[in-house]
Amino acid sequence: TFMIYAAPVGTYFKEGMAAINLLVEEEIHRAMPGGTGGVKTISNYAPVLKAQMDARSKGFADVLYLDSVHKRYVEEASSCNLFVVKGGAVATPATEGTILPGVTRRSIIELARDSGYQVEERLVSIDDLVSADEVFCTGTAVGVTPVSTITYQGTR
Repeated sequence: TFMIYAAPVGTYFKEGMAAINLLVEEEIHRAMPGGTGGVKTISNYAPVLKAQMDARSKGFADVLYLDSVHKRYVEEASSCNLFVVKGGAVATPATEGTILPGVTRRSIIELARDSGYQVEERLVSIDDLVSADEVFCTGTAVGVTPVSTITYQGTR
């Protein structure tokens, strides 16, 4: 017996495929060294639901989390990985135990390298976001979603 099950799903963000606005969260951290941030588990999502709901009530699509040690390096959003483009280089935070190594993230890295882009998996600072030519998010639910604005310490 062969069976196919299909269920319609909409876009993850209410903006659809349009560019989204992100809010940098400075107090709540999604993951920490030695934790389970690099593993797909419900325990990684429940603690950040309030921050995500607060951001959405202010008109942001999602929350961007900083590392818990230095509080200046971007890790990922609640629902997706982050990429920064500057010139011919594409950077994304390295997966070192606190970032989920997403399937879509891996696909974008491979496609970018195959297309001749220099891809760096490294620490990505807030300054990198400010000087970026382009920022986008990736994930199974979000696909590839462009980022329009990032608000950090009250400044867009």
